[in-house]
Amino acid sequence: MDITYSYKYLDLFVVLFGLVFIIFFVSKRFARQRTMRFGNFEVLEKIYHPKRFQIAFIPLILRLVVIVLIVLAISDLQIVQQGFVSNTDFVLAIDTSSSMLTPDYEPDRLALAKKTTIEWLAKLKDTRIGVVTFAGNAYTQTKPIDDLELVSGIVDRISLDQPAGTAIGEALITSSSILHGTDRNKTIILITDGRNNIGVNISDALRSVKNEKIKIIAIGIGSNENEDVTVPTELIGLNATAADVSGLDEDTLRYLANETGGKYFPIHDAQSFKAAFDSGVETKNVTQEVKTYLLIAACIVLLFEWAFEITKYRPIP
Repeated sequence: MDITYSYKYLDLFVVLFGLVFIIFFVSKRFARQRTMRFGNFEVLEKIYHPKRFQIAFIPLILRLVVIVLIVLAISDLQIVQQGFVSNTDFVLAIDTSSSMLTPDYEPDRLALAKKTTIEWLAKLKDTRIGVVTFAGNAYTQTKPIDDLELVSGIVDRISLDQPAGTAIGEALITSSSILHGTDRNKTIILITDGRNNIGVNISDALRSVKNEKIKIIAIGIGSNENEDVTVPTELIGLNATAADVSGLDEDTLRYLANETGGKYFPIHDAQSFKAAFDSGVETKNVTQEVKTYLLIAACIVLLFEWAFEITKYRPIP
């Protein structure tokens, strides 16, 4: 975040600052002389307290604050920060087959995908996100909505799906169907560690995606070698058995991305995962004008100064 402002009113600032000091102390001097001439000294001695001397400077401080706020307001003060912006509706298509519990990432692939997704969602504004999970079938968890806290909760509750398999084609068909009809750009973020081995073939799925003019950002997590998947602890005792699972099909993921104008990201660590997500949205410098807020703040401080002067806290000269 950067703060920019103009120095063109610096001289005015110095002059006003000095005038406030001069007027304050001159007025206090004349007021003290009037008090000495006409005051009831017995009463003054009873109510005088050393803290009154400190309180006497509060109006000065408040007036100086007002000067600072007004000069800043007319000095083109702006707050510039880089933010994520998007004219895109997204669907997160997340692989929830058993191989996603492989612990080659901490604590496992699925947990890393969920954590990174939730962190990415926290950066977004005014964006609609849908969620699809898939194993042997694809399941719509939510259509694209702009309640990103609700979407984060849905992602956080994702767990393994049944039946076994990796239906990438089904996931793409389901994702494209819930993006149908939007007048915004459309992107599917596909996260998987396997290859399409059940359901709709990739060619048919790609045809559906291209008809809807959807871009695919493909994120490949895991190895492209066949893997032995250990039975997860929570499935032990439920007749679950370990199985050989086909490794990551990078060629197909790269093909899907290239054919739709997207990009393929092989994941090596948490940082590359975050970079893959961030590629889906643009970043630009967002400038926020703060003139109105500064003038409102100046008015509020003036009200405090006025209230201070007419209450029992009004300082004795």
